Amino acid sequence: MRKSFYISAFFLLITVNVFSSPYEMIPPGDPVLNDILYLSVESGKSILSFTPPLSPGEVMIFLESIDESQLSQSAQEAYERIQRRLDWRPPINLSDGNFSFMLNLGSTVELRTQFNDNISWYPEYTKIPPLISLPFRFNFGSNLQLYFEPIFAMDPEYYSKTGFFSHNVPYEIENYDQNFPLRAYLAFGGSWWNFQIGRDRLSFGTGHAGNLTFSDNAAFYEFARFSLFSSFLKYSLLVSQMPMDIRSNDAGPDIWDGSHESSKTNLERTNDRYFYFHRIEFKVFDILSIALSEGVMAGNAPIEIRYLNPAIIFHSLYSFWSYPDWDGNKDGDMNGSLCSIEVNWNIVESLAVYGQMVMNQYSTPYEAENFENQPPNGLGYLLGGRFSHSFGNWGAVFFAEFIYTDPYLYMNPSPYSSIIFMRSLGISRRRFQYSFIGYPRDRVTVSAGALFFNGDIALSGEFTWLSQGEHGIKWDWTRGPENPEAFYETTPTGTAENSFILSLGAKYKLNSYISFNIDVLGIVTFNNRHNLNEKAFGGQAAASVIFQY
Repeated sequence: MRKSFYISAFFLLITVNVFSSPYEMIPPGDPVLNDILYLSVESGKSILSFTPPLSPGEVMIFLESIDESQLSQSAQEAYERIQRRLDWRPPINLSDGNFSFMLNLGSTVELRTQFNDNISWYPEYTKIPPLISLPFRFNFGSNLQLYFEPIFAMDPEYYSKTGFFSHNVPYEIENYDQNFPLRAYLAFGGSWWNFQIGRDRLSFGTGHAGNLTFSDNAAFYEFARFSLFSSFLKYSLLVSQMPMDIRSNDAGPDIWDGSHESSKTNLERTNDRYFYFHRIEFKVFDILSIALSEGVMAGNAPIEIRYLNPAIIFHSLYSFWSYPDWDGNKDGDMNGSLCSIEVNWNIVESLAVYGQMVMNQYSTPYEAENFENQPPNGLGYLLGGRFSHSFGNWGAVFFAEFIYTDPYLYMNPSPYSSIIFMRSLGISRRRFQYSFIGYPRDRVTVSAGALFFNGDIALSGEFTWLSQGEHGIKWDWTRGPENPEAFYETTPTGTAENSFILSLGAKYKLNSYISFNIDVLGIVTFNNRHNLNEKAFGGQAAASVIFQY
């Protein structure tokens, strides 16, 4: 009887209607995330965890820490927009008791143009706006949601093709992204916990140009994430399935550089590739938040219980013995580790600084001096700051950011253990798209800019210097006799491509259904990748009309 009582009490606790609105996960790219960041800077209150998708409970805890009466007018408007987002309901909304069904229609028509097709489209990891999207939401009480979003969108290969014009209208069947839906999941939780399983985007950190652990590069990840949180502490466990295929790729260069003899390679593809990731975050005096995380990429093994242990340190020093070598030479480890630290400090109201450090490989000076064939270091650093100010009815955020990544960051002794994500493109032939999970390697980036907003109008400007070395997404990890100098390579490697980018943007919301976006940028590159040792000038522009019902 006592056991039944405890079980009943537990299920009653997790099904209590904590929120008046249906349960909703806020994904990367949602405009309300900018309001949350702005409100944090303006109020001087640090965010415990900026790791979207965010649950309602996490956002409510943040809002409750803020004294709304002390906010400026623009900050109060941001506060109210966040509240409305948590209580948002589309026009098509049916409910019956504890069940509700919601459906809305989204449509974006976008046209892009560039004036020099020898310059790659910027930014590198652009999200493709779907021509049509139909998000279905099935809510059970206020603690559980089944989300499913069919889309009609452009295939990434065709969206990013070279040429002077591009758009997001898949007018031929082969141009259609056949991997839909890009977002579909089951999510449930309460005021102190949440769980999400399925397909969605991920981004961990407050970086502007990107983040070092999880950046919003990929269109989706397949994952399960469980979090426990309070006002000052959060623990998260994430497991993501990440298939890998290094065979010939019809959409572009293969991830494998081909420098290894094919006879040494006993694995070309696998679905049993999983990234296990743990993160603990805590807040100090309401102005300083710190996040520590560590994970392991297991390159070819089914789900393993040992990696789900919340107390274990996932370092491949011990676990790599469990897997056969990829290339048969005892240096093709099939798993690799990643760890990071992140700090967000609200120094005073209206001023915040943040920093990130990530590592997948580090050799101490002693190891470098006393042992041969040391693997190259894989380190990355990010440092940034935000300052907010109000100009009458206008709110503004000014920012500056510096990012440095080592030439071999995210790279490990095999492509399967490297911190790389792959998605398939279409079903008619073998095509894949690869991306780094974090900010791209072998790169130095410095950026500064500002965002101004007033009600339905937003204006932005940004200047970026980007220096890219010769190492990209291709797996070219090496050490020892094959390349003894790899350990000493520094960023940027070889003949670096230096780009200077000035971008301007404007957004206008005509009414509750229609809005317009315009982005214009100018680019100057030195040692352009398409025309080595040459200077290239170019410009790009994008205009879009967005309809939401």
